[in-house]
Amino acid sequence: MLRWLGSLMIVALLALNWAMPSTKMGRRGVDPDPRADIESATLRVGAMMPNLDLTTIDGTRLRISDFRGKRVLITFERSVDW
Repeated sequence: MLRWLGSLMIVALLALNWAMPSTKMGRRGVDPDPRADIESATLRVGAMMPNLDLTTIDGTRLRISDFRGKRVLITFERSVDW
C-alpha cells in the first residue's frame, strides 16, 4: 500500500511539473518585449554600458567606468512576484 502511494505522489508531482508552466502562476521571467520606457533596458550585447554606480555588500562604491576596456558580465536577477 505504501509503495503504491509513493508511486502516486511521484506521478502527481510529474503532472504538476508538466502543467504549471502553462498556468498564470507558473509563468514567470519571460518578458517578450524589453521595457521601452527605460533607456538602459534596450541595450544589446556589445553596446556601450551607461554610467552605473553600485554599492557592494561591504559598502565600497563600484563604478562601471572603473572597468572601461575590460570585459564585464553583469547579471541582474528578477524577483518573482507571487
